[in-house]
Amino acid sequence: MAPKPLENEKLVEALEIDAKIQKGTFQNITHAARETGIARSTLANRITLARTELAAGNIQVSDEIELPTFPDADVPSDEIIDHLEKRFNKRMAHEAAKKWFPIKFPTDETIGLAVVGDPHLGTHTNWPLLRKHVAVMRDTKGIYALNIGDNADNWGWGRLMALYAEEDISRQTERQLGKWLLESGIRWCAWLHGNHELFHGEFPTYLEAINCKKVPMVDWRARLKLVFPSGEILVDAAHDHKGSSIYSPLHGQKRAALWGQENCDLYVAGHRHSWALSQEELDNGHCIILGRARGYKWNDPYSLRHQFAEQSYGASLLFVVDIKRDGPMKITPFADLEEGAEFLKWKQSRERRNT
Repeated sequence: MAPKPLENEKLVEALEIDAKIQKGTFQNITHAARETGIARSTLANRITLARTELAAGNIQVSDEIELPTFPDADVPSDEIIDHLEKRFNKRMAHEAAKKWFPIKFPTDETIGLAVVGDPHLGTHTNWPLLRKHVAVMRDTKGIYALNIGDNADNWGWGRLMALYAEEDISRQTERQLGKWLLESGIRWCAWLHGNHELFHGEFPTYLEAINCKKVPMVDWRARLKLVFPSGEILVDAAHDHKGSSIYSPLHGQKRAALWGQENCDLYVAGHRHSWALSQEELDNGHCIILGRARGYKWNDPYSLRHQFAEQSYGASLLFVVDIKRDGPMKITPFADLEEGAEFLKWKQSRERRNT
């Protein structure tokens, strides 16, 4: 006759203890009795009985198998959330610091702010013009530059990758040329990532990795202050501002000036491969300048195919800033970088004579 359920349970327990003795988990029956809290004699009798009943087939042994227990693959959820919260707070602080970040100048001496139009470094770059402009910006004292973005075609995945077949340039060469421009000796005060940088994140990530001088690099739009001892100039620079019109190449910049919350002095963009400049006094008496740089891409198959006009001037713009002046004389815009550089030199020489 099979043992009663309670006896069966105890006999199964005795068999499990016996197995642990055999495996060495317990050194001997005395050790097992001490660890399980069962009297030694009782445990010995149960083991003997259990072996007999097991051989007779009278013990109901569970057919459940013992599965391993693995440690958790990650830290507890609360620790993960704590870490993510710290990262969130860091990102918020990072983004807040990029809004109206200061570029500080030690004196009130007149400077030039060059807005470098889309370089599109590659097969269709107007290299003679770009190299000449790089030399002007590098060699003219007091010129600082803001890169408006689209430094390479950086064709992304999918159908855009096929456009590399129309180019005499590789992705590796694009990175090399981006490094050349970043390290060309130009005094950069900011560098934007345009839509072509964002086609494929590898190119801007590479630029940020080699950015030894820590030039501020910002996606699409940068709002910065040119800070002088006696005042500041607010610059709203975007690869392009929201809004467009067939009647005005500066519609997006004018929209930002009218509907933005800040009274900026200068609104500049690129992106559309055309140039324009405008200077006006708003109804509130604040004088503003709107600008769009043409960039350096010539004979662009996309533009030619869609019959966009290919303009000849305004590849980069120069804004001569004299913080000591008021109204429209505080910033003088130039569509010709070289002409603007000559004007800057004249202003600086006059300032030196008057000191």
